[in-house]
Amino acid sequence: MFYNWKIALANKHFRGRFIASLIVLLLILTGFASFLAYIENRQGHTFYDPILNFLKPRDVSYFIFFITYSAAVAGIVYAFHSPYKFLHFIQMYGSLTLLRIATLFFVPLEPPLEHIPLHDEFLNNSIYAGSENLKDLFFSGHAATLFLFYFFTEHKFLKYTFLVAAITVSIGVLVQHVHYSYDVIAAPIFAYFAYRLITKFSKHYYKEEEAATSEIL
Repeated sequence: MFYNWKIALANKHFRGRFIASLIVLLLILTGFASFLAYIENRQGHTFYDPILNFLKPRDVSYFIFFITYSAAVAGIVYAFHSPYKFLHFIQMYGSLTLLRIATLFFVPLEPPLEHIPLHDEFLNNSIYAGSENLKDLFFSGHAATLFLFYFFTEHKFLKYTFLVAAITVSIGVLVQHVHYSYDVIAAPIFAYFAYRLITKFSKHYYKEEEAATSEIL
């Protein structure tokens, strides 16, 4: 694994793209944190959701946290094995975050009735910076990220593990009334769009990886 990174970082084209992609992702996440503070102070709409009406709200924050971050760690480790796949993934995640900023801006929502705030220690100490952020709604970031891992992963066992995790977390945020069902239904659609958008322009990365390996060997 580390040998693959040594080879990739020796390639100035990869090195430049990798550094640029990391910087852009950090800028996007920094801007996203500020944007979340803005939408919390904005008036939104409340939707009638027939699915939530059938679900008694329960606090399953710790279950959602465990499934989400266990899957995320597995996905990052999987991607890290290939420098080019890792580059590919951080570009997809950056694209997904930009899509979330766009949809949150154009679809202002108030949290569902009887919602129970989601306790996510990682987000509360990073992007959310300790605030409630109840209006981070359309579309679900937790579900979309796990669906992104599902679309991205080629390993058969991991792929379906991510699918189960994504569906489980989607159900969890509905049970807790953190999101409307529309937020969850839209999540895989936008995740797939981010995946396809970057994949279309990233196929040559893997050819470069093979060429760089052959050249050094």
